[in-house]
Amino acid sequence: MGSPPIKDFELSPLVAPLEVRDGRVQYRAGETPRRKVAIFGGGPSIEHVPWDDPDWEIWAINNFWGIARDMRGKIVASRWWEIHQISDRQSGPSPQDANDMQWINACPVPIYTVEDWPKNPHAVRWPLEDMLAKGYRDFFACTFAYQIVQALEDGFDELGVFGLELAFGTKRETTVERACVSYWLGLAEGRGMKITIPEDDVVLRHWGRYGFEYWEEANETREYCQSYDLRDMAH
Repeated sequence: MGSPPIKDFELSPLVAPLEVRDGRVQYRAGETPRRKVAIFGGGPSIEHVPWDDPDWEIWAINNFWGIARDMRGKIVASRWWEIHQISDRQSGPSPQDANDMQWINACPVPIYTVEDWPKNPHAVRWPLEDMLAKGYRDFFACTFAYQIVQALEDGFDELGVFGLELAFGTKRETTVERACVSYWLGLAEGRGMKITIPEDDVVLRHWGRYGFEYWEEANETREYCQSYDLRDMAH
């Protein structure tokens, strides 16, 4: 299933005053950086994303151009993430369709890519080598991992995590991606960043306390593990 068509759009006044300068995404001179940032996937708790709160930067990924909008229907994401090799630069199966390519070329806010993309002046290559040189672990299994590292690097005080239903996703999301996100969220929290997650999400939560809730935890875990073979490998 391909990406949805891109509807007419204009930027929300809530978009943070950012620009691409010297190969980095930075606040415009004289502007006060926001201290809170929200990332999101497609799970039910996406409804809790602070779309219309000017204290937050909203970061969007991939083909979420129809979702990352304020109450007036305007694009509210301040940064975008397209962490896949871009279609016309590779010979294998393409991760993007025509709608994805249209957005990569037209995205009106800073968009992180894995390679230089001069067709869009807002595109900026995510500085992987710089991050590794600064001591960040080379453990990147999904876009959310890059986002969490960027939030750490930019010094945000609070990270909101919404709709990351990795525990109930594909086999890849359930194992590889969930483990990676758990590592980075734990690191961020350990460094003093406030991690805000909706109460019912199982991003950093288990179904019971091992030992203290022994049988309840064991039964819930058994049922969860039995569902694994019913999952697709990946999207």
